[in-house]
Amino acid sequence: MLKKGIIFSLDAILAVIIAGVMILACFFYLSHTSTNLYQNQDIYKISLDSLTILEKDNTLKTAVETNSTTTLQLFLDSLPAQLCGDITVYTSSSSAVLSAQKTGCTAKNESTIAVRSFVANNFNVYYARMEAWYK
Repeated sequence: MLKKGIIFSLDAILAVIIAGVMILACFFYLSHTSTNLYQNQDIYKISLDSLTILEKDNTLKTAVETNSTTTLQLFLDSLPAQLCGDITVYTSSSSAVLSAQKTGCTAKNESTIAVRSFVANNFNVYYARMEAWYK
């Protein structure tokens, strides 16, 4: 009877060791995977949503018509602390009209770019380009 208990105990110990090794292997693999792809997708979505908001509430149109970057600067400064960005407005002939960058952001790591078109100044087409990156 004593031998059956020892075999059962050795079997259980071996199962626990194998499970522990598999868990450690999973942690090791997951700690070395990169999430930059998903972060870039998130930044792109934030950039595109930001440009959509600015276009829908006429902030982009007003900024072009008044030739002022004050409202764009206020919007950029209200972004989360870990997120940097700049917005540049171009005419349909690709010449820059306005540009604003979040205060305190200079170095660009991996950035993403979103572009949105809008109409201002008697039905002239403009393009707003937002480049965003993490600090």
